[in-house]
Amino acid sequence: TGLCRQMQISRKSFYRYFPSKEDCLLALMDHTLGDCNTAAMAVWEGDRELKQVHLERFFLYWQGQKAFLDAVRENGLSYLLMERTTVIVDAMKQNDCQTSFARDQVEYFVAHGLMASVLRWHQYGFQSSPEEMARIFSQVLHAPEVSIIRLIL
Repeated sequence: TGLCRQMQISRKSFYRYFPSKEDCLLALMDHTLGDCNTAAMAVWEGDRELKQVHLERFFLYWQGQKAFLDAVRENGLSYLLMERTTVIVDAMKQNDCQTSFARDQVEYFVAHGLMASVLRWHQYGFQSSPEEMARIFSQVLHAPEVSIIRLIL
């Protein structure tokens, strides 16, 4: 009832679209993750400078989602956000028939690493700017120690 009142819709309207509050939460997570997908997946494209621009957009997007991240953290739902990250990556992969197993694994690793870093960055109050976060991750993605990523990409 409180949720419906806050959303300014009737219970009947709410349950017409969502069988449960959990379904509403999953839809909200999927929508939020979907909004940042373009920037996140573009990390694989272009040269180093272009990748850094995409990373900046990714971190700027999440900095703007503070209220959402607050709710995730306060309700102990970080695990669910990570799980939904996998669902979104899987959905995006359905359109790409040419990926290798190795590239798939690296994409999951990077997607989950980025999301875990967003959660940690939020936990510490966004102490670094989106530009700084992008610079850090750009360096990680181009470090000689992760040459497997460079080979695959």
